[in-house]
Amino acid sequence: MSTDDLLAYLFDGQPNLLSQPMARWIASSRRFAAFATTYQDKIRKKLRTTSHPEKLLDLQLELETAYLLLQERSLSVVYEPELSRRIRSPDFAVSFTTSLTFMLEVTRVQAEPQETLDARLADTISAKLGQLLPQRSNILLVGVEAVEVKQRDLLGALLGIQQRAERNDLAFFQRHGFRDRPDFFRHYQRVSEILIRKLQTAATPSSVAWINPQAKLPLPSKARAALHRSQTA
Repeated sequence: MSTDDLLAYLFDGQPNLLSQPMARWIASSRRFAAFATTYQDKIRKKLRTTSHPEKLLDLQLELETAYLLLQERSLSVVYEPELSRRIRSPDFAVSFTTSLTFMLEVTRVQAEPQETLDARLADTISAKLGQLLPQRSNILLVGVEAVEVKQRDLLGALLGIQQRAERNDLAFFQRHGFRDRPDFFRHYQRVSEILIRKLQTAATPSSVAWINPQAKLPLPSKARAALHRSQTA
């Protein structure tokens, strides 16, 4: 399928916020073009059912993440691999060479005043814990707009999450679908790493990473290096 035919199928000839980025990514990367062809029905459905501008930006980050992952020759990507099982699960299964597969969940924090960033990060991270799979390395990638994220912002958000769990905050557990403190920490230990990426629309792209010292399955260093190269180049 030619690039023009693929784009015509994905967007059905309709104007869309993502038409130009997708055209650029497909034209510049054979691996992403193959990805978009493989998952053309899934992507087309998402494009047709996503109309709100903020939701389109979420989808843009999702697809951009796949594009960036595929710039690393050692990485390959499966899109929504657990969807057929109808369970909450990460967006991507990412294979590093043939030796390891880890899960990657992508989410976005909308532009907010700096003073609310810790709270927004804490809420976003907590909401995503339930999608992480047992017996896998799980990476949470958070795209943040406009504001500069510092290591202290991420650490402050994580400290707040842990403190609420330690004091058995029932409202916190109910809000994010945890039964109790042990259930929360079972999910928390599934997080291998959190990678915060300032979105490319910002003037100075940057990233902040946190490796979970409590993780059941840490991401091996070589796979981690490939992931970071893809998302922070």
